[in-house]
Amino acid sequence: MNWKKVLRYALLSLLLLTIASAAWMQYGLIDMYGGLTERVDSQQFHPTTGPVAITNVEVLAPDAESFLSGQTVILEGGVITSIGEDALTSSLHRIDGTGKYLIPGMTDAHVHLFKSSNDLLLYVANGITQIRELIGEPAHLKWRDQIKEGQRIGPDMYVASPRLGTFGRFEGWFMSWSQGFDNIRNPKAARKAVRRYQRMGYDGIKVYSQLSSESYHALCETAQAIDMPIMGHVPFRVGLEEIYTSGQKDIAHFEEVMNALNREFGYYNGETAPQFLAFVEERIDEVARQLVARGITVTSTMWGTEHLVEQKFELESFLSKVKLEYENPGISEWSTMVPRGGLGWLPHVNRYQLPKGLTVDERAGRKTHWEAYAAAEQLVAEKFIDYGVKIMAGTDANLPVRVPGFSLFDEFESLQATGMSPAQVLRSTTATPAEWMHNNAGRIEVGRKANLVLLDENPLQDIRNTREINAVVLNGRVFDRTLLDEMLEAVKTANEASRKEDISTYVHHRFEAARVPHVH
Repeated sequence: MNWKKVLRYALLSLLLLTIASAAWMQYGLIDMYGGLTERVDSQQFHPTTGPVAITNVEVLAPDAESFLSGQTVILEGGVITSIGEDALTSSLHRIDGTGKYLIPGMTDAHVHLFKSSNDLLLYVANGITQIRELIGEPAHLKWRDQIKEGQRIGPDMYVASPRLGTFGRFEGWFMSWSQGFDNIRNPKAARKAVRRYQRMGYDGIKVYSQLSSESYHALCETAQAIDMPIMGHVPFRVGLEEIYTSGQKDIAHFEEVMNALNREFGYYNGETAPQFLAFVEERIDEVARQLVARGITVTSTMWGTEHLVEQKFELESFLSKVKLEYENPGISEWSTMVPRGGLGWLPHVNRYQLPKGLTVDERAGRKTHWEAYAAAEQLVAEKFIDYGVKIMAGTDANLPVRVPGFSLFDEFESLQATGMSPAQVLRSTTATPAEWMHNNAGRIEVGRKANLVLLDENPLQDIRNTREINAVVLNGRVFDRTLLDEMLEAVKTANEASRKEDISTYVHHRFEAARVPHVH
């Protein structure tokens, strides 16, 4: 027997098997992040272009506290050129705004597109004319530029860098390959990363929980020197006092402030939850004062945390409450290759589901823990509203179970229930994020970008009226209700064509619930 030949064939077979396995796993990763779902060609949709006059409309005042009645708003060249009671409109495309309400285009300040390009249509169809992507990748930069050049329909995009964390070599390789992390192991690498991402065209730097203290401070120092915004989590090894002076511009969740306080407390459990809540209440005033003094914004992502208990304990019914048919099936179905800790939504892959086999007492303890978690975030949010911390509405879209576009309206309702007035909620999704991202939109004023939403009902009377969209104006192009519905239908159809698992039970239950009349 020729052992050399046998060994050669064995090694060749092993190499081919390794290559095939790697290719299969890479294919699975692309699928799990929504990259294999049928893509909708956005160029099939044709909004109205050219000069436009929206006549006799109620216009949201710049402070968002009231509407100016009987206004005519003229849009030319993608900007607002005139606002007034009298205007010459004979040569313009006219939209009758009688009985309707014009607000600035809305912003979701915390989204994750992953590889799901159809989400861009969902945002526009829901009146969201600007998004901030907080796990950026090169494809997002391409989509952003295509939108700017008119080659793709989508909201204005602010794209932060991939997540920056600190891991060991092997773990760092795995986190980079599977989740897109950049493993920053020392201050020198941190300084290089900031400059590299600026050269690549990213709009800011996303810091994550695992980043080391030394690398975090090197990132912030370098970013300040080249005017590159830092945003994201409060790293585990960094205290809130360090955040205040670091130059970080935004904390990406109310939850992150609460988690930092939990670390200060020494980590609560079911038994110490009351003491932890008392600790949060004692500390949060000073935190709020510091954030206001330093001009640091906080992005909300409140609805998801608020409903963690429901997602953990009543997932089947909870899935019936969201528009699951619009969620990219690659993301919602995920993969059994990653049974826990992924992004899956459905019961067999949901990242928030409780472990199997818990006793009654253990389940009760978990419920107490997560109820305290939501209550602590509620305390944080209430104080931030009271002190006037600048808040940007954000959803963490594509994390379970936040459907891109639609989930922003859920976030508005959570913010209002926590104490924000409708005017404050509107500012959190219009003027505040537009200023933060240096986007010349966010207010209806002459010279501002023509990113607008025409509503059938008054959102200052009820924030839920932001759902009542009649038309969307994106960079001066008008998408009427019929066109918006066509975009939604196209995404739903693409999802159905790509779906591997049946979700009709959840969709059917939602429609059945919608038919049940309210009892007053």
